[in-house]
Amino acid sequence: MENQELENEKPKRPTFLVVLAVLSYISIGIGTLGVLFSLISGPISQEQLEQQEAQLYESINVLNDAGMDDFVTIIETSSNQAKYINNEVFYSFNIINLLSLIIGFMGVFLMMKLKKVGFHLYVAYSLLPIIIIYALIPMNLIIGVSIIASVILSAIFCILYGLNLKHME
Repeated sequence: MENQELENEKPKRPTFLVVLAVLSYISIGIGTLGVLFSLISGPISQEQLEQQEAQLYESINVLNDAGMDDFVTIIETSSNQAKYINNEVFYSFNIINLLSLIIGFMGVFLMMKLKKVGFHLYVAYSLLPIIIIYALIPMNLIIGVSIIASVILSAIFCILYGLNLKHME
C-alpha cells in the first residue's frame, strides 16, 4: 500500500529551481512588455531621434570632460545601434525578440514541469539574442562588452538550471 502511494506522488520541484524560474519569469516578463510596447508604438520619429541624440551629446560632453573616453565610445556606438534598429530592422528585430522570449518562457515552464526539454529550449533562448544581434546588426555597431556580459549572464543561468537536470525527466 505504501509503495503505491510513493509511486503516485509527483516529484517535488527543488526550491532552487523555483527561485531560478521566478527570476527568469520576471526577466522574460519585463522583456516581453518592452517588446510589445515597442511593437505597439512603432519606430520613433526622426524628430524624436534627434532630440535623444541632443541629450546624449550633452552627456557625452560631461564624460569627455571627465576623461572617460571608453564610455563615450560605448555610448556613441549604442546610440548608432539604436538608430539603425529603429530605422532599418525595427519590426524584424522586435518580432524575432518576441519569439525568443516565448521560447524562453516555454523552456522555463517545461523545466517547472520537470521536463529536460525545457532546459534545451532555455539554452536556445539564451543564445538567440546574440545570434539575432549578429544576424541583423552590422559588425561596427555591435558592442563587444554587451555581448560578453550577455554570454556570461546566460552561461551562469544555464549552469544553474543545469544543476537541476537530475530532478528532470
